[in-house]
Amino acid sequence: MTVEMKFPQFKLEGDIVNDILINSRNRTIAWSACVKANYLKEEEANCLKRVSDCAEVKDRVNVIMKDADLYAEKMISIVSRPTQDDIARFVLVIIVDTLVTPDRDFSKYILGTSHVNSSLPYAPLTKLLESKDESIRLCASYVLTLLLTSRDAAKSGKEKTLLPLYRFIDKSLLKDESVDMNFVGVQLLKELLQIKIYRDFYWKHQKELFPSLLQILLERRGELQMKYYTVFSVWLITFNKSAVVDLNEQYPNIIEILYAIGKDAVKEKIVRLAIDSLINLLNISDKREKEQVVKHYLLAEGLEITKQLLERKWADEELKADLNDMLETLDDAVTTLTTFDEYANELKTKTFVWSPSHKSEEFWYENIDKFKENNWRLLKEMVALLGEKKTDDEKKLYQNQAIVCFDISQMIKQAPETAKVLEKIGGKSKVMNLMNSQNQNVKYEALRTTQQLVAMTL
Repeated sequence: MTVEMKFPQFKLEGDIVNDILINSRNRTIAWSACVKANYLKEEEANCLKRVSDCAEVKDRVNVIMKDADLYAEKMISIVSRPTQDDIARFVLVIIVDTLVTPDRDFSKYILGTSHVNSSLPYAPLTKLLESKDESIRLCASYVLTLLLTSRDAAKSGKEKTLLPLYRFIDKSLLKDESVDMNFVGVQLLKELLQIKIYRDFYWKHQKELFPSLLQILLERRGELQMKYYTVFSVWLITFNKSAVVDLNEQYPNIIEILYAIGKDAVKEKIVRLAIDSLINLLNISDKREKEQVVKHYLLAEGLEITKQLLERKWADEELKADLNDMLETLDDAVTTLTTFDEYANELKTKTFVWSPSHKSEEFWYENIDKFKENNWRLLKEMVALLGEKKTDDEKKLYQNQAIVCFDISQMIKQAPETAKVLEKIGGKSKVMNLMNSQNQNVKYEALRTTQQLVAMTL
């Protein structure tokens, strides 16, 4: 799948946007009074009155496009100076309506106001992102995104506009408690990220901007379409080479998140984006770095999830091919990743997963002596995990306990003296107590290991 810009301009979805557009179109404004109060010049008021006299959006657009140069100049002039919120909101809404109307190319007229002043049209619209009125801020961000992503926009040299817009999307939309605001934010972001220059600029400021998007991805907020736009945005980011390196180093949990989304998503298009993002994250030229990333994929149960996904029926042939490629990469890695270092890292981070080392008899045969070193230090650390009770992550607790019980049984097979050491350090009682665990996997592994311990004493 490749990144493609789509025209005509996109239309924001969501109730909050529709309410703003409808209410602003229907609001009655006394244009003559605005002139008397010096909010508008007479010619500006006459232009806006001609538009407001039209009941239908299409008729308003027709009025504007008949004299597009004039309307573009007047409307940008109005929002460039202090005025009533009602006026600013109305102007922004009719700009939106005209920009999103197919085959009108109104953006080139708005962008053409730069001949009046080089700061136009972006500077005044950017200033409106600081308005006290929420609907004005939202409309301004919408107009800015429409202009920046239009076919007529010069894509380079927009840093002064992009950073305030990205910050507005991040702080005012993605970090808002309202899912409706989050929905608007991910829509604007995914449009901007489709342009490589904008995507590269976004990632230069990723430490400030990316965590909020990652949090939405992690929590999987909103309905289906919002989830799709969120994963879409992350997929776009994975086309940036420096982002691939940073994501793997600074945000390694994104691998687990994407696998979880791919596993649980009911819509094929979301699965496709999640898997393609994971494939892009493997696009690393350095062999050693790639091997480390593949390890993380295996620790995230990527092999098992990929196999599960391949068992489903998919209409998308490219998705099937991508899953097969992923499976081949992970299968090839399994034989080289059953290392003691990998195991030691799981123990160090107190995050056990069913990685290849646990179930490999060869691993236990080759490494059992390392568990005996330093007076069985590693076994003592494993037993300590069995006694943990307080945790914010119950799933992680149970998985640790189940795997440690299993691993102890493997150690007993290779070194029967493990049973005596286990009893001496209080591990036997902890294993036996877990036979009463609420978790079935823990109960099963504890029972199996207890049977081995009992057999050793007969």
